[in-house]
Amino acid sequence: MKIGFMLPMFGDMATHENMFAMAQLAEERGFESVWAPDHVIMPTRIKTSYPYSRTGDYIADPKGDHLEPFTSLSYIAGCTKRVRLGFTVIVAPYRNAIVSGKMLSSIDVLSNGRLISGIGAGWLEEEFDALGVQFARRWAQTDEHIRIWKELWTAEEPEFHGEFYDFSHVQCRPQPIQKPHPPITIGGNGKACFRRVIEHADGWQVVTQGPDDTFSTGGNLAQSLDTLKQMAEEAGRDFNTIENTAVIIKGTAEEVLNDIEQYERLGVSRLILDFPSFVSDPKEMETILVKVAAGADMETG
Repeated sequence: MKIGFMLPMFGDMATHENMFAMAQLAEERGFESVWAPDHVIMPTRIKTSYPYSRTGDYIADPKGDHLEPFTSLSYIAGCTKRVRLGFTVIVAPYRNAIVSGKMLSSIDVLSNGRLISGIGAGWLEEEFDALGVQFARRWAQTDEHIRIWKELWTAEEPEFHGEFYDFSHVQCRPQPIQKPHPPITIGGNGKACFRRVIEHADGWQVVTQGPDDTFSTGGNLAQSLDTLKQMAEEAGRDFNTIENTAVIIKGTAEEVLNDIEQYERLGVSRLILDFPSFVSDPKEMETILVKVAAGADMETG
């Protein structure tokens, strides 16, 4: 199993010292990857229901620190040599698609080909409002972002004519080291998300509190994966070319170790440990991660 973890990017944990220490821990303990979430500006009054909580409450302090993900992974790229660098997930509409595509390509080059481009449409309507971005059309914008990234990353002279972007007679270099491009994983759930995964992406990210308690269709990961497989086969895509990643937002080291075999049986090949990053003590976060590293048979990618 590939196992990664979310970097300490929220609250009191979001410091230079903690980010550096956790990056070194990932390298030394054999974790496959480290990950960054995406918030730019946080509303202090949130009415939008958080989709990855049973209560609908956002799980981080909206008034605390929230490090910016592109900057953070660029820093981590310079602190590491082996571990992969992922987004879970970039909220695509927050940024110009050409600019974000350029930044992602630069991270892949400067990390010597270690980028994983996780992408989603976002959920926090108040943050969209503060950024002046249209919330209702967020998935349509996200679709264009993915298509534009691929064009920028692979074409000699990129050209695109869409609803939100229109350009031609340009170059965008350097292109990524990974060919044909860095892996793209889409976070979300339901058939509309699965269609996007099948058409545009290399993988699917699902948020979970355990293999039997996921924020997927009906809370049933096995059913969701069966649906994804059926839709892939109907579209003529080999289901085995889709990498499935579970983002674990609640639990303990012991629960993760007990659940690995069940995740593997379901068809999940990567776990991202999110919950350790929400503790308030770096030693506690380290203890959780060391326990998992010691007890799991981890693939380094």
